[in-house]
Amino acid sequence: MRMQLRMAAAALSLGLLGSGCASISQVQTADTLGAGKFQFALEPGLAHLAVAESETGTEASANLPQFDIALRYGVTDRLDLGARLGTSLVELQGKYLFTNPENPTLAVSLAPSLSGFVGGAGPVDVGYVRLALPLLVGFKTSGGSEFVLGPRLEGTRFLAGADGSSASLNYLSGGASVGYALRVSEGFRLMPEVAYSRPFAGAVTAGDQAAGGTVNAGGTWQFKLGFLFGQGRPTLSARSSGETYE
Repeated sequence: MRMQLRMAAAALSLGLLGSGCASISQVQTADTLGAGKFQFALEPGLAHLAVAESETGTEASANLPQFDIALRYGVTDRLDLGARLGTSLVELQGKYLFTNPENPTLAVSLAPSLSGFVGGAGPVDVGYVRLALPLLVGFKTSGGSEFVLGPRLEGTRFLAGADGSSASLNYLSGGASVGYALRVSEGFRLMPEVAYSRPFAGAVTAGDQAAGGTVNAGGTWQFKLGFLFGQGRPTLSARSSGETYE
């Protein structure tokens, strides 16, 4: 039982750390890059993590610096694939554009990501996996900039094991992000973004014991400033007022 409690504590500690390290910001447009085009991004930022809450307010909090690099490639006009590496650990990214790529004013896309980590904490092996499903809604300007809203749902699982025993922490979180990709030049965009995420349901297991329900935990605020390098989709000319897009 003592070992199981130690592993549960390790999973919980990793969960709290992972909540602050994982990027809840997208730092990308809702629009895709276009077939055959690359984008390289630098993403410095800061996360404010509220570790726990009570009826009287926040009990503990921490500010954690963030830095990631990302590389994305336009597989088709509607599909981007990429990866992000840094304080977000290792993250695989995808993005599928639902709207017409030629729509000059609106882009709606789904941008799933999968991140994870496996390592050791003394005699205990620990692991982490996170699946995020953000829906990106982008409002384009005539100059090539884009205002992006990103409601999101994500599931996170933390594991710990040793000597044939295991423990886990699982929770679901909801949140959103708001960003603006300012087109500075044809090959460069500057994108500040603010995001918030908070767990609302979870479960903890340690050996044969399990508990779950709603989660009364603090949320995470994150600010990132994205430096996006890459040509991307060209600025679209004005369309006739009678034309519609899907």
